[in-house]
Amino acid sequence: NVIWRKDMPLGILYGPVIGYDDVLYMGERALSPANVNYFYAVDKNGNDLWAFQTSTNLPNNSGPIIGYDSTIYFFSATRRMYALYFDGSLKWEQNLWANFRPFYPVAKNGDIYVALTDTIVVVSAGGITKDTLLIPDVIPALVFSTGGDTMFFKTGGFYQQPGNISASDLQGNVYWSHHFAMQNWGIPLVDNSNKLYVFGSDSINPNACFLYCFNPDGTVNWRYQVSYFLNHAAPTIDKNGNILLNARKIINSEERNCIISLDYYGNENWVMPFEGDWNDHYINHGLVCDAEGKVYGGATYQGNFYCIDSSGEILWTLDLGEYEYDSCPAIGSDGTLYIGLHISSLFQNHQQNLIAIRDEANAIEPPGTEILNYRLEQNYPNPFNSATHIRYAIPQSGRVTLKVYDLRGKAVATIVDCYQNRGEYEVLFQAGNLASGIYFYQLRIFVPVGQTGDFVSTKKLLLLK
Repeated sequence: NVIWRKDMPLGILYGPVIGYDDVLYMGERALSPANVNYFYAVDKNGNDLWAFQTSTNLPNNSGPIIGYDSTIYFFSATRRMYALYFDGSLKWEQNLWANFRPFYPVAKNGDIYVALTDTIVVVSAGGITKDTLLIPDVIPALVFSTGGDTMFFKTGGFYQQPGNISASDLQGNVYWSHHFAMQNWGIPLVDNSNKLYVFGSDSINPNACFLYCFNPDGTVNWRYQVSYFLNHAAPTIDKNGNILLNARKIINSEERNCIISLDYYGNENWVMPFEGDWNDHYINHGLVCDAEGKVYGGATYQGNFYCIDSSGEILWTLDLGEYEYDSCPAIGSDGTLYIGLHISSLFQNHQQNLIAIRDEANAIEPPGTEILNYRLEQNYPNPFNSATHIRYAIPQSGRVTLKVYDLRGKAVATIVDCYQNRGEYEVLFQAGNLASGIYFYQLRIFVPVGQTGDFVSTKKLLLLK
């Protein structure tokens, strides 16, 4: 059910992405009629929170991503990178001349890795260039291993040209590399065991197309053959370890667009072919799964947005009309889906193109399915003088951070940053030399790679001295 729509007149290419308290962040797709363009924050009900203005009519259409400390990063089409505090004020900006549509992951220590034509530039969370790694012909599609100490990246030509997938340390020293006669620009997928999933052809025959699963040492674990993959298609993984992908496959002697589910060992669970014209189901982006195993994706060329259940049946569709969809949906804490649409980089009158959709049976973590659920409690006492207690619960083991931020979004204290087992916890926060005032404390539980989004919860505390 569509619960609200909002006009974003210059369109949305990539985004929205979702931050704490389900705040949505997005840039614009089209050229502005004025000499400025904007980047927006919108709450989960569709209300404007703030708009950041850039001094160019070129769109702010690359990214965005959210850092561990809620810093928002995005690129303008001018190839300029911006970092904003969560209140929309400027943290820093820097010219980097990144590739068009860059993908720039954040490392475990907060550094941002940006792929340029022949280099990967390492930028600190404070906007300082720390390193420049020489990686000839690097493609803006790189990810980190589960532990954060290995980098996986692609090199080679543009789409449908030869290239390599490689693994290296964070200084660019290559551990292994595998050659494809043809590859795409889709983002590789890394699972909890550091197995890597990526589209590519045979090393000799560009017409033999596969989804590859690589072991951590670079050997091929398995590969699944398809007839064709799109230039930005990428696989995803559900909570049961099933691999979901969108590709073309021969069905009854006819090549069809399909959504495909494989088990962890590369065996078919099901194949769902789309009916109708090729462009109607041209899903040229990565898929997203929720906690119930439902799969979401939308057509790039004026088709539909789809919800597919864990057995491969279409549960519902949303007609996108004249609009195109090039991103992945953001999923809120209550299971609401948020999608952004566009027409072209010249169209300046997009309407009703930021959409919130709710399937009441859908949720990130269905109520009652776990005896122990994610929980962050209000600190006590509150207000407090010098020390206060904070309780929280985590239903699965993983890395946990609990940090305190001031009103500008600057981290002023780290209470917890470690691996913790499933359970309930209570910690003591001592304010030390902090001044009286309002602060926010944020719990982040890093879910296993491939599952849908880290758990993040933020609450307010009041320090009175």
